[in-house]
Formats: sequence, C-alpha cells, structure tokens
Amino acid sequence: EILKRAKEYGIRLLGPNCLGIFCPKSGLSFGYDFPKEPGAVGAIVQSGGNSTDLIHFASLRGIRFSKVVSYGNALDINQNDLLEYFLQDPETGIILCFIEGLRGSGKTFLELLRKAASLKPVIICKGGRTRAGARWTLSHTASLAGSAKIWETAIRQAGAIPSRDIDELVDMAVAFYLMPPVRGM
Repeated sequence: EILKRAKEYGIRLLGPNCLGIFCPKSGLSFGYDFPKEPGAVGAIVQSGGNSTDLIHFASLRGIRFSKVVSYGNALDINQNDLLEYFLQDPETGIILCFIEGLRGSGKTFLELLRKAASLKPVIICKGGRTRAGARWTLSHTASLAGSAKIWETAIRQAGAIPSRDIDELVDMAVAFYLMPPVRGM
C-alpha cells in the first residue's frame, strides 16, 4: 500500500529495514560518530548494521566516503538504482557494495556493474556465503543465498572485484584509495 501511494505521487522509497544515507559533504548522517570529512568512496550496503561497521572500520584506516546508502529490503530503490547513481557520481571514485540478495533485474545489475567497473574500481562483498550466513541473510532481508562460485564468477566477468567479507572489502578499499590509479594493462 505504501509503495502504491508513493508511486501515485512520484515519490521514491528507500528501505524498509535500513538506516538510510550518510553524506558527509551535506552533513546528513545516520551515525553520530561518523567522519565529517568527505572522500571518494561510495558504498551501497543492504544491511544497516554492516553499513555502520563498514564506515567505522574504513574510517579507522583513513577511508572517507562520498556517500553510503543502506537500502535494506529494497521495496522500491534497489542496488541497480544505486549502482547507476554511483557510476555517474563525480564525487565517487571507488564503489563498495555489500549485497545480501539482488532485488530487481539481475541482468540489469550485471550490465550496470560492467559499465561501472569500466570507469571505477567496484568491490563487492556478498552476504550469506556460508551456511550460517545464508540462514542469517534469509531471516534478515529474506534473501536467498545462491552459489558463491557462480556469484564470484559473474562479478569477475563484469570486471568488478569480489571480496570474502567486510574486512577484505575494507582492505581492498584502502589499497585502491591510497594507490595511484593503475595505468595500462
């Protein structure tokens, strides 16, 4: 009913079951202790708890964010909308993703991922890779965990970089954030 009403009035919805948007440049934050300085890393995070962990862990390592969006169950706005936004955002040079389960078109996601990865480093952590993680993901955002190998192969074929967990996601973000851009191959 909420989505129906929002569409009637041309309103887009973020969530439910999310924390929202962190944008240091504008002062918008869902955490009282997040860094105030903007940076070049954008993040798309399905889990609210993981979005705060990502911001805290990364900020301790010197990472600063352009924006972080926690989008939850994706009733309307999903990872495809956010990936399209971040690939066009001039303030974002690196895109991080923590995705429990795709919402909307998987084909569109891979097309957008391919386009984004051709312009900026895109690093993706898939939640629910272990048996326990799959049970948690199902209960958390009602996302089914598929084959980790299929997911990783699709991500690599699109030109993005898969990560195993939040720690590795942060490690890779630090490497891309601090290294000069790679020229040629």
